Amino acid sequence: MLEVINNILPVIVKTLERVHDNSWKMDYNVHDNYELIFVKKGNINFWVEEERIELKAGDLLIIKPYTKHKFEVASSSKAEFVVMGFYLKPESRIKIDELKEIYGFLNILENIPNRFYFFHIRKRSSIFFCLELILQETKENKNSILLYIKCLELFIYITREINSLEMIKNYDYSLIAKHIKEYIDKNYMEDIKMGDIAKRLFMSESSLSRIFKNHFGVLPKEYLLSKRIEKAKEYLSMSNLKISNIAMMCGFSSLQRFNDIFKKYTGLSPTQYRKLILQGLE
Repeated sequence: MLEVINNILPVIVKTLERVHDNSWKMDYNVHDNYELIFVKKGNINFWVEEERIELKAGDLLIIKPYTKHKFEVASSSKAEFVVMGFYLKPESRIKIDELKEIYGFLNILENIPNRFYFFHIRKRSSIFFCLELILQETKENKNSILLYIKCLELFIYITREINSLEMIKNYDYSLIAKHIKEYIDKNYMEDIKMGDIAKRLFMSESSLSRIFKNHFGVLPKEYLLSKRIEKAKEYLSMSNLKISNIAMMCGFSSLQRFNDIFKKYTGLSPTQYRKLILQGLE
């Protein structure tokens, strides 16, 4: 049993915590292992091959073996960061599909054209706490079995995070944008609040607005108002309904607000617009 466990454990080349000021820099070098860099404080300029990456506190970068890289402290104050190097034994590489919950992030890394992958992690996330425990264990007992187990735990958390990020990246956000538009089209006469729509979709109002604007070119609030104005134009042109009734039927909270918004969009008051349309029909 111990031999099986030993075969799947990573080989830890180094786990170091560094603190440097902005006079520090490291020239290009190459390693035959994967390297993980986590920035705890400050900012770092990191070059992978010839591509510069700006890393800030909370960013975690993983680079592939045999990748030329260098970095320097970019912040005016000191930068604090963790560097971890590791590789897999041949037995682990053979079983990597069976161990995808642990090493799945390496499969993703190998299947992208870039020589690196980086993302931001929250300060109180599982990845953050796991890195802290690994650093503590490295200082107290460098070759303990607990160190390797904590590294496996770290890899599981990283795999889950990257899988989640890749799912989000590949998700068709146009479906969400179209759903929001359809909801507005059907319910424009109601007291629609974007925050309520966002809650239905389990996202923030800012995310909802960004997704909608990226797809349709306008904010959802702007689209809602334009929809209401278009409907108001139809009622003014094709019916004898009172303007106050039209305002209510189009979802405006008051006649005054309807008048203000209508004039902003058309340059005319509802009364002037109706008169102009009727004159054109005569």
